[in-house]
Amino acid sequence: MKEDPIQMKLIQPIENKGFIGRSYELKRIAEITQLGSAAIVVVYGRRRVGKTELIEHALGKRHLLKFEGLEGRPAQDQINNVLYQLAKYAEDPKIAKLHLTNWLEVFDIIAEYISTGEWTLYFEELQWLANYENEFISDLKYVWDNTFRRNPKLLLVLCGSSPSFMINNVLKSKALYNRSTYEIPLAPFSLFETAQFLKKHSQHEIMDAYLTVGGIPEYLKYLKQDSSIFLSLCRNSFRRGAPFVGEYERIFVSSLANNEHYHAIIQYLSKVKFATRKDIAKFLKVKTGGYLSSILRDLELCNFIKQYTPYNLKENSMLSRYCIHDNFLTFYFKFINPIESDIANGDFNDSPSKAINMEAYRKWQGYAFERFCRSNHRYIAKKLGFEDVRYQSGVFFNRSTDKNDPGYQIDLLYSREDKVLTICEIKYLQSKINTSVIDEIEGKISRLPNPNNYTIQKILISPYGPSDSLLARGYFDRIIMLSDLFENQ
Repeated sequence: MKEDPIQMKLIQPIENKGFIGRSYELKRIAEITQLGSAAIVVVYGRRRVGKTELIEHALGKRHLLKFEGLEGRPAQDQINNVLYQLAKYAEDPKIAKLHLTNWLEVFDIIAEYISTGEWTLYFEELQWLANYENEFISDLKYVWDNTFRRNPKLLLVLCGSSPSFMINNVLKSKALYNRSTYEIPLAPFSLFETAQFLKKHSQHEIMDAYLTVGGIPEYLKYLKQDSSIFLSLCRNSFRRGAPFVGEYERIFVSSLANNEHYHAIIQYLSKVKFATRKDIAKFLKVKTGGYLSSILRDLELCNFIKQYTPYNLKENSMLSRYCIHDNFLTFYFKFINPIESDIANGDFNDSPSKAINMEAYRKWQGYAFERFCRSNHRYIAKKLGFEDVRYQSGVFFNRSTDKNDPGYQIDLLYSREDKVLTICEIKYLQSKINTSVIDEIEGKISRLPNPNNYTIQKILISPYGPSDSLLARGYFDRIIMLSDLFENQ
């Protein structure tokens, strides 16, 4: 038994002096390290969201043993690779030559090196290490109970880019139930964090970036490379070998096991604005039962798609719709995927900005801005001053509007317990909004059921607000502009 952990060749993460945000996660991890007992931290989130950056920044001053999974390799290859990595850390080549066939034996060897001292045992891309199976977690449970947890200064970090696997096979696993397990789901940057990251750019450029690639730090790095966000976006999307061109496949490889129906659903939704569960089942030629529910749930856990239902109905309503929710995926399917062969031919290498139709791009951004507002309904409620009032929020459409006007939808509505219906008209335009919007919103209100005769509050959410003529009409009760959305959330 090795008692001195300093004999190991320790990882010294490169300090990121430009690290921003993640204040809640950093505080949470710091609290866990001060518990005085061994703990398991489960970190998960979408590819490129910054999981490794967070873990190494938060725990870089501890002794760190990090083991990475291999993409698409069988269990024995994963075991051999972990032994190879351990041999490097221990500076003992004999370890790499061991012929072990199960994780129990591997964990027992690792345990010899981390039995005392302040250690972080970090397994990255756990879904690959485990080969999407349960054996890794089951064996880990045994060694945790009998060895690992006896070191009160040990922090075991299980990290993965497949939220569905991390939730279903790790957090919900009976093997790790009630075993000092702490969950840290890592979301993309908020708009405020994105603004800190892209601080040299204007608010409108930052919002353009956020709507296009979301708050994914690694993607945002690419958008900082040129004089404008748009120029960087085009250069990283439409030139041969550009990083965004092949990103779609890499996202799926890291997030989900190989199942053709995952891809099929995403590709189907990319061709329609939305689809019901029945529509998806018909397209896949499967029944609307448990299997379809499992596939849809996995895609939702990865935040690739989202189910949305009229605010006044339950989620299992037949009117529920599914759409692609991930910002980057919607951009990829709209603008990259249709011309991928032209990109591969190098047609846009010299002038990548010519690959995108600006009118179509601006229209697409409008839909993305609607999704942004719905996702940030709590912040908007706070800006409007009723965050302490209980409410239901979401979209509105019903069978009547579906039948008579399929394009009808109120994109964000709050039904409040103080007997107010707050209706938000959302416009992402490059100029101020003129008076023509009044007829549009009045038409929507005329079809909105209001059986309890609630007060109607009309809100305009738009980057540059109303024109002078619209402002003079006094039609909207409140107006939220781009500068309001950038205040610290």
